[in-house]
Parts: sequence; structure tokens; C-alpha cells
Amino acid sequence: MGRASRGKKDAREAGRTRDHTVPQMYLRNFAEHRGRRNYELVARRIADVDETFPVAPNNILLERGFYWGTTSDGIPHHLAEELLTTLETAAAPVMKAVLDAPEGALPAQWPLSSRERIIMAWWMAAQILRTKRQRKRLEHVSSGDRLEVPHELSLFVANNPHVAYIAENLSPLACILYRRPWGLAFTDMCLLTSDVPVVLFNGHDADDQLAAADVYNIMLPLDPHRLLFMPNSTLQADDPNKRVDHRMKISGAVGIALVQVAYDVADALVIHHPRHDPWHHWKPSGPRQPTPWDGKDHPAPMYALEYPTLPPHLTVERRWLTEHPPPSATTGSRPATTGAPASTAAALAEPSGTATSDATTETSSRLPRP
Repeated sequence: MGRASRGKKDAREAGRTRDHTVPQMYLRNFAEHRGRRNYELVARRIADVDETFPVAPNNILLERGFYWGTTSDGIPHHLAEELLTTLETAAAPVMKAVLDAPEGALPAQWPLSSRERIIMAWWMAAQILRTKRQRKRLEHVSSGDRLEVPHELSLFVANNPHVAYIAENLSPLACILYRRPWGLAFTDMCLLTSDVPVVLFNGHDADDQLAAADVYNIMLPLDPHRLLFMPNSTLQADDPNKRVDHRMKISGAVGIALVQVAYDVADALVIHHPRHDPWHHWKPSGPRQPTPWDGKDHPAPMYALEYPTLPPHLTVERRWLTEHPPPSATTGSRPATTGAPASTAAALAEPSGTATSDATTETSSRLPRP
């Protein structure tokens, strides 16, 4: 078989692959486990967020042939998908160890080891670069004309700029994330995730993604009540504890603001746990991040955030990952299976289990537009 014929055959076979743009292992953190290999999520389309529909991690956020590319000889390859799978396989046990720590909702062992940190930095970098929103951004800023190619290869040649972008930027982006301070947080508010799981505050769609990742706050929701946060230089200047890895307990009020930030950058879908629904205590407000590739080029919302760090001897009891604090008189009655009202808070506890009052203060808001 000639090289051209082999390329066409490979292209036809490649077009049938189901490439996930967000890892299944990550989505399972937001799913209700209902049996062996049976996980259920709740999804909402940005175009109609009031309508929900159940989905499984293996049949949502996938595109046919999304990570296929071609070699310089026109031969299709799936190397990007293979690399992403390798990173996911390495990151899964690290994430599981953090989220399943028996001593509390926040593990006593923090920060991660150097090896674990490297693994998670590479994985997070991949999540920033791999998304469909990232591809739309790249296509929008690209001014080059596409080459004329056989129809069988057109899809994969169109993928090449994004696949190349991932390959070129993955390592330097991972290095940037590795050296930044990492904050691990618990929040009373139920979190969501989306088809854009990692958020760069105030610069998500910056032309220079490496510079943006070096400068802005970064957030990654980990499950319905925990998240990873990398503070910017302003937050570090105001608090020496934020210049190194730290842990924090975030109130429901600030958690609500973080839900809005995550929602603002979602491309088409947001996802949450069936029994941890942010919509019970939050509704989308204001304009989302602009999408000039769709003709929506309005000014971007800007965000400000302040939070205290958590003393090393304190944690949050694991029961607050599934239970929710009772509503206060000002919030009205809520089912115990919904998100935590902003005015209530899970109590902090020492490792011995002694309850400790949560006297921390936090603020978060959208900044006025320039």
C-alpha cells in the first residue's frame, strides 16, 4: 500500500476515536458513584443553564478525532492524546491521595512531594492547553491560510496548530505552575467545573498564555468542596504565608464568587454533582468572559479576591464533604443535600477532633470595568 493510501486509511480509522477534552478521571470527582463503573454527573448548557440533564463522565466533553494531527509527510498520528493519557494516569493517584486523606477534608501532608508536584504541574498545564476554548482562541488569532489537503486529512491538518501549540507550551507552562505557591482549599459552597477546568483570573484568554499563568490567580476545582488555588503576586505581597504552599478554609460567600469565576470561562457546558448543586445558592450574574470568536467582544469581567490561610494544626472534618451545615434563619430552609448557604460554615477542627471556631475573614468581588 502506498504512503498516500495508507494515510487515507489511517484518517478514516482515526475519525472514529472519541477524544475527551476533559479527563474522565477528573470528572468522576464531581460525580455520584451509583455502582460499579456507574457514575452520574449533572450538566448544564451555557446557552440554557436552567435546564439540567444527567450524564456520565465517559459520554460528556468529547469530540471525534480532536487530538489527531498529521506528520510532515501527511500521516495521521494520535501522539497528543497518548501524551495526555500518560499525564492523567500519573496524576490520578496523586489527586486521589489528596482528596481521600483520612485525617480531614484537607490533608495534614501538604505540600506535595517534589515528584507529586511535578506530576500535577504537568497535568494542570495540559488542562489549560487542551481545551476546545483554547482551540477557538488560537483559530481566532491565527491569520494564516489553511493549506489545500485531501478531504480525508482535512480534519487532522486543521487540528495541527492546536496540537503543535500543546507540544510547544506544555513543558514551559508546567515549569511556571511548578514554581508558584499552591493553596489547597475547602469551601462551604458547592463548586462546579466545566469544559474549561483551570481558570486564569483576569487573563484567561491572553495571547501569551505563559505570561498569564505566571501573573494571575489560578483556580482548579478538585471536587464539589475543594479546590487548588495559586495566588498572584499582590496576594503574596500582602501575606507571607501565601508565598509558600498553604491551605485555606473558604466561606460560602467567597465560594459563591469562585463559582461565578468558573462559570464565566466555561465554553459550552458546566458540570456539578447531583447532590451538590450550586444553583441552590447562586445564579449567574453579569457578562461572562468575552468570546470574540463568536462575535461577543464585550469588556471582560475582572475579579479581586482575599482570603486567610489556615494554621497547620487545623483541618476540616471529612463529614462536611457530604453533609451541609444547617441553614441560618436568614437563608431559609434548604434540603441537607444541597450546597451550603453562604452564611453557614463547616467548623474547623484540630486533628484530635476538637471543634475550633472559624474566625477568618475573606472578601471576593468583581472589579468595576475600566
